[in-house]
Amino acid sequence: MIIKFILLSFIVTSYIKEVKPNYLRELNLTEQFVQEQFDSDLVKIEFSDSSSFIMLQNIKERGQPILLLHGRGLYPNEPLVMNPIREGLESEYSVFSIQLPVLEKGATYYEYQKIFPYSNERIFLALEKIYSEYGKIIIIAHSCGAHMLSSYLNSQGGKYLKSVILLGAGAVDKDQTATFFDYSSLDIKLLNIYGEFDHNSVLEHKDYLGTLRSEKITNQVVIDADHYYRDQSTSLLLILKKWLISL
Repeated sequence: MIIKFILLSFIVTSYIKEVKPNYLRELNLTEQFVQEQFDSDLVKIEFSDSSSFIMLQNIKERGQPILLLHGRGLYPNEPLVMNPIREGLESEYSVFSIQLPVLEKGATYYEYQKIFPYSNERIFLALEKIYSEYGKIIIIAHSCGAHMLSSYLNSQGGKYLKSVILLGAGAVDKDQTATFFDYSSLDIKLLNIYGEFDHNSVLEHKDYLGTLRSEKITNQVVIDADHYYRDQSTSLLLILKKWLISL
């Protein structure tokens, strides 16, 4: 009954959303990465109106499920962050990555906030599907994907989650601000990773997490890394693998 109520609430909410994702751009992104995708299974997850979104999956028998959430305006296998993580973890873990809703190029964080109800729905449906088959999930969320995760957690809580890993969380545009989620309210461990040369808003988010004074929350820097971990994906993977083994 609870699940049916949540699904109904998503359906009802969809009728009052004023700003919608750019579905044409999403289609173009999907066509682009599908043509480049050879080593992952493509799964369509359907909404109640029979529309759908894409999830990539690489299943490892008895592998801990991990769900990847990409950054703003990108796609599940984007080359800078999502693809190196997926390729680095798929030999030991079952790795999933969904297409989050996108807007037109150049859209700001404040504009993306308006479509968080859509990302809430996608994250919920993906988690529900993965959990029903593989159990509790670790989420790795980068940049705007971390904001979308925060929105989802505010709405639905963390019942499907085993742990959360944030990458470059807190990123917003110049002169814009975000309200940071209180991750200490969740009874799970959280690793917050940021680049040494990351955005100022990401560093502010790191400092905010430090003020929560929770033993469940760990901050860790990737030396010489920017927001997209250019040339530092190996260092990022080493941190991720060490954390995952410790869980």
